[in-house]
Amino acid sequence: MHDDAAFFDWCAQTTHTESPLIQPLAVEASHRRFYRVLANANDTSSWVAMNSPPTLEQNDQFVALAEIFAQHNIPVPNILATDLSRGFVLMTDLGAIELAQTYSTTTEQPALTAAISVLIQLQEVASEHIPVYDQARLAMEFDLFEEWLLRKFLGSPGVAVATSGANTLTTVKALCLDTMLEQPQTCVHRDYHCRNLLFNQNQLGVVDFQDALMGPGLYDIASLLRDCYYRHDEAKVDHYLGLFLQRSPYFDATQFVSLKRAFDLTAIQRQLKALGIFARLHLRDGKSSHLIWIEPVLHRLIEVARTHSETQPLSLLLDQLRQPITERLAALQ
Repeated sequence: MHDDAAFFDWCAQTTHTESPLIQPLAVEASHRRFYRVLANANDTSSWVAMNSPPTLEQNDQFVALAEIFAQHNIPVPNILATDLSRGFVLMTDLGAIELAQTYSTTTEQPALTAAISVLIQLQEVASEHIPVYDQARLAMEFDLFEEWLLRKFLGSPGVAVATSGANTLTTVKALCLDTMLEQPQTCVHRDYHCRNLLFNQNQLGVVDFQDALMGPGLYDIASLLRDCYYRHDEAKVDHYLGLFLQRSPYFDATQFVSLKRAFDLTAIQRQLKALGIFARLHLRDGKSSHLIWIEPVLHRLIEVARTHSETQPLSLLLDQLRQPITERLAALQ
């Protein structure tokens, strides 16, 4: 699927370096692979290169959206060279510090504030190249939880929960989707979390943006503050959600209580989807890199669902999964 030798040769040619140092970056939830390309040990020049199978990924969309976002002053990488027939892309390097590395440090406040400022800009982007995040897609994503985590990953225990909790899942699905579709529809990055946001020299960088859609205006702030890969305490969630609502022209910050509910329902849909995707990555794609996140995401989902009367039945249903998931993950070690 990946022609590494040809890709590394292409990197050397396009960067005009004879023997560049090519370092793999973190594995992500797609077929794309990213590398940092360094000119040599004595040269600080660096680039980021993407090896992305053209039959499996939307590389044309990646390049098109990079140009669109750059035109709207969104800090995305500049595309320097492409060979889309082979899925090779060379771009500028926005730095190595992910947003998660700023959390619980003195840099956290400026980093999160910058992320919100850029998110406000991002919501203003509109283009015919950005499809609509419609009800059918939102529903399909919600259903990934039952299909991949409950039925395929957990097997019999998951099937039992899916069967006994069918009415709960149906009710919560309708509640989440209605809430998301009622929101102002804006440009949505869809993975606006601590792994796809960089913060270097007080500048934010945005990557992994090729799946952007026009969708629920609370989706990206839910991705940021109800992150699958990091847990913010609730006071911090409220503070930065309030800051976002104050700055966004699409929301009335005085309606914080009702918007916090909509924010949580949006996060519930997204995290249920994530649990399904983490299981699918392992079962279908042979990637076990995201299994470690299943339990923490499940536990946070239980907590958030417990805070709203309409989703308390979901919290009880998810609580039944704690032991089966722990046992299933232990069996894989």
